[in-house]
Amino acid sequence: MTTAGTGHEQQHRHLLEVLVAAAAPRCQNLAELLGYLPGAYPAEAADVLSSLASRHLIDELTSRRLQASGVPPAQLATPPRQANAPGIELPDPHPLDFDWRWTAQTATGLVTRCTGTTGPGDTIALLGTPTLLPLAVDAPHRRHWLLLEASTATTSVLAARWPEHVQRCDLATGQLPHLSARVVVADPPWYPEHTRAFLWAAAHLSIPGATILLAQPALATRPGILDERAGLLAYAHGIGLELAAICPSTLAYTCPPFEQRALAATGLSASVPSDWRRGDLIELRRTTAPPGPRPRQPSHERWDEITAGRARIRFRLDTEEPGQHGADPRLIPLVPGDILGSVSRRNPIRAHVRVWTAGNRVFGCAAPALLKMIAASIAAGTPADRPAQADTGRPLHADELVKIRAAAAQLRDLIQAEHRDSARDRLDIAVLPTKTATVLCG
Repeated sequence: MTTAGTGHEQQHRHLLEVLVAAAAPRCQNLAELLGYLPGAYPAEAADVLSSLASRHLIDELTSRRLQASGVPPAQLATPPRQANAPGIELPDPHPLDFDWRWTAQTATGLVTRCTGTTGPGDTIALLGTPTLLPLAVDAPHRRHWLLLEASTATTSVLAARWPEHVQRCDLATGQLPHLSARVVVADPPWYPEHTRAFLWAAAHLSIPGATILLAQPALATRPGILDERAGLLAYAHGIGLELAAICPSTLAYTCPPFEQRALAATGLSASVPSDWRRGDLIELRRTTAPPGPRPRQPSHERWDEITAGRARIRFRLDTEEPGQHGADPRLIPLVPGDILGSVSRRNPIRAHVRVWTAGNRVFGCAAPALLKMIAASIAAGTPADRPAQADTGRPLHADELVKIRAAAAQLRDLIQAEHRDSARDRLDIAVLPTKTATVLCG
């Protein structure tokens, strides 16, 4: 029997096939084709292209042209810059942070739009949009900007420079400040439960007549986007937010390091522009209706992080049965090369991941809590078997010591690999082709 989810998958695939079949003859390469596929993941677009070619629905010349690796030299330009400020370097995002950052051009356009609809002294709230703050607060337009952001790593860097403009806050559950914002810019993780939480926060923080600028996935990003959007707009109406405009594919994002590695794992990194990802900008108006009760959040996975230098490693701790600390803590390979090809929640591999790095390396593990303790010991420079022995309250068996030391060796190799990747990112960031960013509407 066909489920709703399967129906959405089929509709999504058919949509991509129609778009690819219509656009392919006029495109010179995969990078150009992606511009006709609003938000479609490059690996999915390449798969659709291959499928159409195998069924002779695209001529052989076009197929060879679009499936060739690499792009013409004219497109090998410097990647679009992420919005930043002198002396400010945000930490690399972790795949579990849902943290994609706007290009400088997109961020500049949003700041201009915010200031154009407000006056001196007005408050502008930034919800999960750290790339806007460096451009906004030092500009001479006399607005009050406040960033509300859940990431401790990100807020600590920005608060060191602009403490009065940054507040660490989980917008789904944390206590919100009392604001009378005339503009709210919100870039939630692109899933309905997160977006509802951000919408409610925007309604709570703004005054009647305020403008809400909401980033959402473009229509070909995944199956069921239109149905999701209809539900979100209905929810927005119920909390006092009325739709004013939808500007398709106007938000450009830079490709974070973890996504660069995901594309490399699928063999597409040389063919995909670093600003390929697009989002829709939805403009809403705050009415006088009260926002009502805060939306309840579903239970989420529990991940704890250990940092060793620039290596950020997270361990999933909500799936382990009690008493498993004596189990085997070694890393279990899940995918060839250990790099996950897509961080989408639709990826079935995600259900088996217990260890996940900021560089998008993923592993299974029978005892992730014990492995986290071993990682903490390595980061602190103490013997790796000490926390395991303290946790069990007894001397370790010989086979346990062998497994723990093997796991520690795996972690040391993993940390070194993450350090090498991070250093490579900083030495030569201009390795991906680009395309021209879309100008914001409005």
